Amino acid sequence: MSPTHLSRRAFLRLSGVALGGTSLLSACTTGTPITQAAPSAEKHIRFWNTAYATTDPLDKTKARDQYYIYKAIQRFEAQNPGVKVDMQVMPGSTDMFTAYRVASIARTGPDVMTLWSGSYLMQFKHYLEPLNHYFTPEESGRIRGWNAVTEGFTAGQGTIYGVPCSTDSISAIYYSKKALAKAGIKTDADWPHSFDDFLRMLKQVQSTGITPLALFDNGYSLFSLDYWIAQVVNGDAGIADLIAGKRKFASPELLEVVQKWQQLAQYTIAGAPTMGTGEAQQLLYQGHAAMMINGPWSIDDMSQVMGNDLGVHKLPDYSNQVSIKNTGIGGSGNGLIVSQYSQHKEEAVRFVKFLMSQPEQTTQAETSSSLSNVVDVDMGQITKNPIKRQLQQWALEPDIIFWPDNIYPSELTTELTAQAQLAWTGKSSAQQFLQQLDAKRDQLLAETNA
Repeated sequence: MSPTHLSRRAFLRLSGVALGGTSLLSACTTGTPITQAAPSAEKHIRFWNTAYATTDPLDKTKARDQYYIYKAIQRFEAQNPGVKVDMQVMPGSTDMFTAYRVASIARTGPDVMTLWSGSYLMQFKHYLEPLNHYFTPEESGRIRGWNAVTEGFTAGQGTIYGVPCSTDSISAIYYSKKALAKAGIKTDADWPHSFDDFLRMLKQVQSTGITPLALFDNGYSLFSLDYWIAQVVNGDAGIADLIAGKRKFASPELLEVVQKWQQLAQYTIAGAPTMGTGEAQQLLYQGHAAMMINGPWSIDDMSQVMGNDLGVHKLPDYSNQVSIKNTGIGGSGNGLIVSQYSQHKEEAVRFVKFLMSQPEQTTQAETSSSLSNVVDVDMGQITKNPIKRQLQQWALEPDIIFWPDNIYPSELTTELTAQAQLAWTGKSSAQQFLQQLDAKRDQLLAETNA
């Protein structure tokens, strides 16, 4: 999993602090001090980078030119004489929000920045430049994930406040082919098409003496339960209705979803709510578990360890009655924004378009482990890894449901992660779990309307 995703989901799990709280003001002292550029014939674009890798914790000896973003900036400057990009590496954590808010109040923030998408980005929309008119249909048509940076989270139906600059593909089931074959499961022919079928498959695997699932703190909730809830409420639109109070969490259809989800606990290694991603992966590597649920962030490591034994498949649909089928939750977790107060908007947008161009997206895919969210990069020519190719294909499919934890207000996602642990361990019922979500949502609405 990428550092960005570790930080985002870990924050929601471990902290009840609302985004943008003043407790994070120390972020403004991170890195180079924020100053207004001195008058110059050159135009300087200030770029706050939270998403592009600039260090490798496993190899401290890497030179700057071994990282994509440094070379990309050099290429942009060569193609745009008189324009310089001053990059500042910012923390890929919630500290970025306070830093951006404080700097924006003083109008000394960056011209361009990477921010987590969804509700995280939208909280700053009054500081962000609307970008609809900057992109032609041809330019926007080759990029996937616009819902992640569009007000209302429906692509083409709202103001665009950023440009999706990455893809998280979808959450999926990673498995040992040998373990499933031992249970007599042919992954193509026998893969479950409903939750009930999924439970039967897990029981079949368990009968061989191996634990079917190794689930970790996000895998058991944000990467699985959220998908089935989203399917039942009809995707992003239904999630929006839950947030607005037009629909209740504590409804008969979602009660059934949570009750079936709770049954997964009997097929997992104990401790899912507090288990880390790496620990769950080790259980899969060592043959103690047959499957795990995760995003694509660890595929290089998993492929290196498991080789041809590693397989991947979409999560089963909740039922045959859901309207959005054979997909997953995922999409673009990061967006490039242009500050509304930028004195160099034209150059800032040009830099964003440069980073999203076909040559740059191809180079980035060739020199990093990331997947691409543009349709004109041929991952088949870049990697021989079949798992990575499959995840790239899924990343560009049109029916992906955007991460619900990026749509919910952060406080509601925090409540969901806390209440999910109680429901999973039997300390609260499915009904109590959903009622607590309704209560938290109603509290947030009341505070907003006060």
